Amino acid sequence: MFPELIFWFLVWVAIFLLIVIIGNDLFTSLIEHQASYLRLIIDYAPLPSNKSIPSDPEPVSRYLAWALGKNTDPVGCAHIRHTGRIRYGKTGRWMNVRGGAFLSLGTPGFVWHAKIAYLPGIWIDAFDYYVHREAGMNLNLFSVFPLDNAYGDKIKTSSLFWYLASAPLFPMALLPGASLEWKNVSELTARASLMDNDLCAEALVHFDGIGRIQSIEAYHRNPPKSSNPVPGHFIQNFSNYSDVQGYKIPLHLSSDLILPDGEDASIDITITSVEFEISGKKCWGGI
Repeated sequence: MFPELIFWFLVWVAIFLLIVIIGNDLFTSLIEHQASYLRLIIDYAPLPSNKSIPSDPEPVSRYLAWALGKNTDPVGCAHIRHTGRIRYGKTGRWMNVRGGAFLSLGTPGFVWHAKIAYLPGIWIDAFDYYVHREAGMNLNLFSVFPLDNAYGDKIKTSSLFWYLASAPLFPMALLPGASLEWKNVSELTARASLMDNDLCAEALVHFDGIGRIQSIEAYHRNPPKSSNPVPGHFIQNFSNYSDVQGYKIPLHLSSDLILPDGEDASIDITITSVEFEISGKKCWGGI
């Protein structure tokens, strides 16, 4: 009897491992599909033209002059890698996370993938994207079993906000233009509106006296005529600015977000590398 139990235990372990391996391959294919699609858009979309720093709103002008320096070359994309920690709920335990993001500048878009160390030998894959006005949020145990996923119209605007709230990592994206508009709110606050066809994400951007962006928060957290929060990030804080390839970039970010099931979550990350695509230099080799 005992040898038979061992035999069936080993069979189930083998089946489980096979499911994990196949599921991991499928999950990786999903990420590569969205990243390749975004890469294709970048290759064929016109590069952002050289733009001058606006004189108004004053806090935006001060920030852009400080963050951009003398950089005027058009940039196609940014590739970011990070380490950090994440927790679910306001009192949940912190878990280590490591990942990366690929962001386009000619047209709003991003792909973000990270692995969360839940317990030794147990991991959760997180994968968010906004590509060609399609959006998704994914949390999968062992890359296979969906935990809390969302797609489609209800998260498109919050995903576009995620892109806007990450823009201090590639400050050239915050120059005003056809898709980005700034309005003054106060001496240290401005309102940003990012348009992508019929979608619009609005944010309040808070600056310090030096010119650095301290935080970006969603202007509208709840949809009209509803008290239900929209899944996605709703505030991002920035600190530890450093010179990266001539740009002033925050190397520490902390975010509060809403998961698809309405649960709060917090993420605290440290940027380990940033690459910009300039003059044909590819910045992406996978995330």
